[in-house]
Amino acid sequence: MGLFEKLGLSILNRSEPAIEPVPTPEDPQAVLAPVTGRLVALGDVSDPAFSQGMLGTGVGIKPEGNVAFSPVTGTVVAEVKSAHALLIKAQSGAEVLLHVGLDSVALHGAGFRQLVRKGDEVRAGVPVLRFDRDLMAERGLDDTVVVTVTNPEAFERVEPACAGDEVVAGAVVLRTA
Repeated sequence: MGLFEKLGLSILNRSEPAIEPVPTPEDPQAVLAPVTGRLVALGDVSDPAFSQGMLGTGVGIKPEGNVAFSPVTGTVVAEVKSAHALLIKAQSGAEVLLHVGLDSVALHGAGFRQLVRKGDEVRAGVPVLRFDRDLMAERGLDDTVVVTVTNPEAFERVEPACAGDEVVAGAVVLRTA
């Protein structure tokens, strides 16, 4: 075990190559997949705060990679000290929560690196967060990435907009109307 592992630090703290944005549709009512992976119905997410809809309407995704991309164009309005979640207010008015991992707050920021900060303007599809799936697995944590609209009452409806079991980052997963 190396020094970084002994201290609970991740290789994410080292110099990293630039990450290119993913292609996205121009659709202000769309909420996009922040990662590529296997879709999980929100009701099947193992955290009751998500599965019972307490944090809004959305989907879970079992990620294949270690980068999360912005699900909407808007402004980062909140970030957490442990760097595993962001809240982005979309141009449509949707307040979109991007949350990486379940119980990942227990890592106290180890294995996470925010690429944006509160107040930043972001475009859909740009990289906003790096995360270490291997570290989550080592600590016995679920790496499911959840994206929700936390203010569904502001819309006539918020509904799933994807079919199948797999999704690619930048694909539409939710639509507001």
